[in-house]
Amino acid sequence: MRHSISLNDLPQWSPWPARLLGINPFSVSARTIEKVDSEYDKDKYAKCLEFYLHSEHALTPDDVKWTEFSSDASAEVCISEGNALFVTTLGEGLSRYYDLIVNTMEQALENCKTIVELGAGYGYNLWMLKQRMHHQVRFLGGECSANAIQLASLLYKNRVEGNYPVSVLPFNFYDAHSYSFLDSEDSPMVIFTSHSVEQCPRSAMILDSLFRYREKIKAVFHFEPCFEAYDQTLLGLMRHCYAEVNDYNRDLLSELRMRSYIRILNLQPNVFGINPLNPTSIIKWEFVS
Repeated sequence: MRHSISLNDLPQWSPWPARLLGINPFSVSARTIEKVDSEYDKDKYAKCLEFYLHSEHALTPDDVKWTEFSSDASAEVCISEGNALFVTTLGEGLSRYYDLIVNTMEQALENCKTIVELGAGYGYNLWMLKQRMHHQVRFLGGECSANAIQLASLLYKNRVEGNYPVSVLPFNFYDAHSYSFLDSEDSPMVIFTSHSVEQCPRSAMILDSLFRYREKIKAVFHFEPCFEAYDQTLLGLMRHCYAEVNDYNRDLLSELRMRSYIRILNLQPNVFGINPLNPTSIIKWEFVS
């Protein structure tokens, strides 16, 4: 059961207020491709793959997810809804986040033929969506981590409900050629990202690369922190500093708004945060015909 807490209680649940105030010194390097590779491929996903390879029994994607979080469902965490803070279990928090993804995209997915997640990791979000859908559709991910791609190939090779398994292919947000895996996929397609564009300090190339596929893309959903939507409350200012210190994306909304060929259909800022200083906003957009 969750309960409300005040902003004054946040330091009990996160080391970041003390870091942002300079009480506990902390430094991070620029969010380059090399840094992302070190943080995710060589660390997080390498550990997940090792766990899978050395397990004595068959593992599900859920088993791997809990290893990724290095915790269990009963662990207490601080979450956010807008500017309100709550304490709940990690299991409840993650369940709410995955419900948010499904419920937000549900209607758009009904008539599409291909669902693509860019920055898909080992494909957990795609697998989760596949469990909840009742019509045939291709579930495809793009990911830069070789360890995550290998893990996905092992996790889903024997899980082929319907005509297609979940597939994760090599992809790099900053490499325009790597978007070419979309060439052979059936349309209409829905593209989404989940806390992956945040790893790209600048988003212009992402939008420009997707423009090539504007005739195939029905809608794009971003479940991402939105720097430009942070307000001037103390929590909003801390979120602002958190994004800057970590060199997360800070221009997605402005890049979308400056393109006349893009129409923003839905913008919901700071809807939910497993990390209250890095909350998920929802942005839905489409290409203008």
